[in-house]
Amino acid sequence: MVSMSRKIASHYVLGLCGLMLLWSSQEAQALPKLPFFGKKKEAPLPPKMPEHMDSEEDQEPKAPGLQKSIKPESMQHHEASDKEERGDSDATEKPPSRELNEGTDGLSTSEEEQHVDSEERSRRLPGEKTDRSVLEDNRELELPEQRKADSSVDPRRHYLLAKDLLQQKQYKACLTEVNKALALNPHYWDAMYVGCLSLQMQERNEEAIRKYRKLVKYKPDMTEAHVNLGVLLKKTGELDEAESEYRKAIEINFYKVDPHYNLANLLIEKGDLEGALGELKACVKLSPRNAWVHNNLGVIYQKRNYLEEAEEQFKKALKLEPANRTFEQNLKSVQGQLKKKDVGA
Repeated sequence: MVSMSRKIASHYVLGLCGLMLLWSSQEAQALPKLPFFGKKKEAPLPPKMPEHMDSEEDQEPKAPGLQKSIKPESMQHHEASDKEERGDSDATEKPPSRELNEGTDGLSTSEEEQHVDSEERSRRLPGEKTDRSVLEDNRELELPEQRKADSSVDPRRHYLLAKDLLQQKQYKACLTEVNKALALNPHYWDAMYVGCLSLQMQERNEEAIRKYRKLVKYKPDMTEAHVNLGVLLKKTGELDEAESEYRKAIEINFYKVDPHYNLANLLIEKGDLEGALGELKACVKLSPRNAWVHNNLGVIYQKRNYLEEAEEQFKKALKLEPANRTFEQNLKSVQGQLKKKDVGA
């Protein structure tokens, strides 16, 4: 009996184990296979429908098997912004409105300029030239006296910074650096000149005149200071003093063009055409490719009724600067006078 019960128990256990193995194999087949490392890949989501759809009338008929080409994101963004501004996705684009800059008489600015009297144009001369050679040539007229090795007490450092600030039109900061340089060396004439030029650029003319006069008193051989002082004196109507400053600059350096040029313009304003003619001839020798010098010579010849000589000078000026409308108008003016002269003869 004992042996029989053991056999029954063993058959029961074996049957139970077989049932468990069968169930586990079925469960294993039902579970999805996962990668050894990593996460399970999610099934792709169905594509979302766009929020704004075109009407059926606006949709283009598509051939079977073909897809509509997709535009780049940047183009889609621009189209969306355009639609929002118009308020209608199907509205036709209108060309931008053209704004005309017209005068009160219905003529554009360029047309108004063409109607300016040519003879009046011929009398227009450029203003006096301000001398900035200390800045443009990046040089010093005089080195500071007793320069020390320590940069903290070297006025040249403040002077160079002041020059840079002046070129950047930071006038207040420029004057601050000039004052620092002069505090370290009161005889630093280049720094004082930069300060005067800063006042002049700000059109603080009265202050600039006082400073320039002080500068030329202590540094009488500084050509640039005399030239710029003459420019400011001419602006204030002190023509005789301005002429004196220009002549002093010429005495110091005859080969500098600016004082001759400025003096010639001043003499034209004073009516001394003969003196202006001599100064402009000196300018031609010193700077033969200066277009404005030839133009101003033409103006003087035209005023003195030397029309052929005036025509020649205007042609030279126009050859050097073909785009200059003043030279072109001056040439047309004198050529018109020459035609009238030939008809009268």
